[in-house]
Amino acid sequence: MADVRTIFFVVLHCVSWPLIKLFLAVTFILSPFWAILSFILLPITSLLHVLFSVVLFPFRQQLLDKIETIYIYLGIAGIIGCATGAILHFCFNILSSSLNIDTAAEAKAREKGRTVAAFREARRKKKAQSLGSSPVSTPTMLRGPRRQRGLLSQTIIEEEDSDF
Repeated sequence: MADVRTIFFVVLHCVSWPLIKLFLAVTFILSPFWAILSFILLPITSLLHVLFSVVLFPFRQQLLDKIETIYIYLGIAGIIGCATGAILHFCFNILSSSLNIDTAAEAKAREKGRTVAAFREARRKKKAQSLGSSPVSTPTMLRGPRRQRGLLSQTIIEEEDSDF
């Protein structure tokens, strides 16, 4: 009688042979596409290889053993700094909200006041009302005297020489 192990491997070979041939045929058909794709991606793969080498450099040279102390020191300092910053942030938020000095409260107060456009519109209306009630006048009287523009209308300030 045949050995069970031999029968198992023969059946496995008969089942896997078509799958292996199918895989080889697919790789043969796709090999030109793979060659073109690998050629196109060659700069990216080279860059990634260099970056990977730089990142793994300390692990290859056992530099971590030499800088372990400073690594622990800086790590703990970072954790303490983050915790302190979070505590100060929450304390400031609680104090500012309890004393009503929130930036949100300032924004609400600004929204209640007049905007620049509303102020200008009100000023225009007021000016139009005052001009409408005044007697008819010529445009030259409203403008007033013209000032000269240019260099002659500007004051020239002389500089004093110092002995320093």
